Amino acid sequence: MQERTLITGRIGLTAITNLLVAVSTLVLLAVVTKTLSIADYGTWALVLVTATVVPKFATLGLPYTMVRFLAAARDKQAIREIFYSNTFISAAASAIVCGVLLLFTPQIAANLFHNNSTSALLFVLNAFLACLDNIALNYFRSRQQVKRYTSLTFAQAYLQLILITLFILLGYGLQGALMGLFAQQLILLVVMAMLIVQQIGFAIPKFSNAREYLSFGLPLVPGQVSSWAVASSDRYIIGLFLGTVAVGYYSPGYSLGSNLALLATPLVMMLPAILSKHYDEKNIEEVKTIMKYSLKYYLGVAIPCAFAVSVLSKPLLTILTTPEIAENGYYITPFVAAATVLVGAYEVIVLTNVLKKKTVITGTIWVVSALVNVGLNLILIPRFGIIAAALTTLAAFGCAFTLTTVYALRHFTFDLNSRFVVKSISASAAITVFLFLLNPTRLVSVILMLALSAAIYLGIMFLLRGFTIPEAKFFYRMFRSR
Repeated sequence: MQERTLITGRIGLTAITNLLVAVSTLVLLAVVTKTLSIADYGTWALVLVTATVVPKFATLGLPYTMVRFLAAARDKQAIREIFYSNTFISAAASAIVCGVLLLFTPQIAANLFHNNSTSALLFVLNAFLACLDNIALNYFRSRQQVKRYTSLTFAQAYLQLILITLFILLGYGLQGALMGLFAQQLILLVVMAMLIVQQIGFAIPKFSNAREYLSFGLPLVPGQVSSWAVASSDRYIIGLFLGTVAVGYYSPGYSLGSNLALLATPLVMMLPAILSKHYDEKNIEEVKTIMKYSLKYYLGVAIPCAFAVSVLSKPLLTILTTPEIAENGYYITPFVAAATVLVGAYEVIVLTNVLKKKTVITGTIWVVSALVNVGLNLILIPRFGIIAAALTTLAAFGCAFTLTTVYALRHFTFDLNSRFVVKSISASAAITVFLFLLNPTRLVSVILMLALSAAIYLGIMFLLRGFTIPEAKFFYRMFRSR
């Protein structure tokens, strides 16, 4: 019980941090949409989705490998060998990939930055720093240093907000946003490198287990790239057929719905290391219990949030962006929110494959889902516009969730809490009607209505016995003890 309380406390701390990160993300969305033109904002959205894909293949899946293998390591020499082996290989591969991108800066400048070569160079440098930051940040995740990890995550989000806002307000526009992103990533990397060296020192790795690390990490790459394709390739296809203005209409509604992914981030960050330790120590029942309650409480929060953000999409986008963007993109949010809930559930269930080191099937599933997504987008977007991209996103994520669940439960079963899910959907539908009838339009009224809706949802769930008094007492003791 003491360990479960500790785990719950760590997840709770990460959840609070991610709530604050979500606030910074929404504020940054407001800054860039209200200061840049819709076309420039569309370009910025394309820059972000492009920059996020580079670490997914350039690091060879080794940051996640580090999480899997560092979790149970205790000897400092072993920790150094695992960390620096993975880091050196990932950094070298990232340097090669970004070096190739440098050769194409004229083409990148022409297609994304109106022939601005400085912006193209900043874009490539940002992609390289994103790779290095990803590697370093995963060290703290794998060592379960939750307070340090959440502090770094918080600093990353708000430093990015401050610096990007500063450079944009100084009049540098889209290039200023890239300059702010570069400064933030460089500062964070220096701080993390100092902290890591302070903890474990520095050593040239022997690469004695490099083959094992690569055999675990490389099969993850197709899945990571394919999952990116499912989540982000629609922006490219919209830009190709409909132009960057359409990307500017589509992206805020998508961002609003996809922000729900932050609800699953505490589980994504904490569970791999925790479950790997228990699984390697043969504590299988404990693994099943942790997975059961992780999925239950994630869905218990994510489902009502998805309903609420869907019905409030238009007023929220009007507040955060511009009336033009809200009018043309509010209907994107419900489909993306539903897809994001499925992705969060997937992140828990897929850990069964990770524990058994069956990473090839995960990659295969995402390749199939990406083919579904890209194929449907190419067919439907030219005919039906941006709504088609939202629908295909839901279809592709639904495909990945279904295939993963069917495969995973054949090899490792745990309680999916299906009756609880029905109760949560019922209670969420009730608060949706409440919000729809009141239709708040101002920020203060939206916040008040969301708080009241949360209270109503919890009341209904207790009446339906979806949540119980002993569970509430457990969480109360957990927070009181911290």
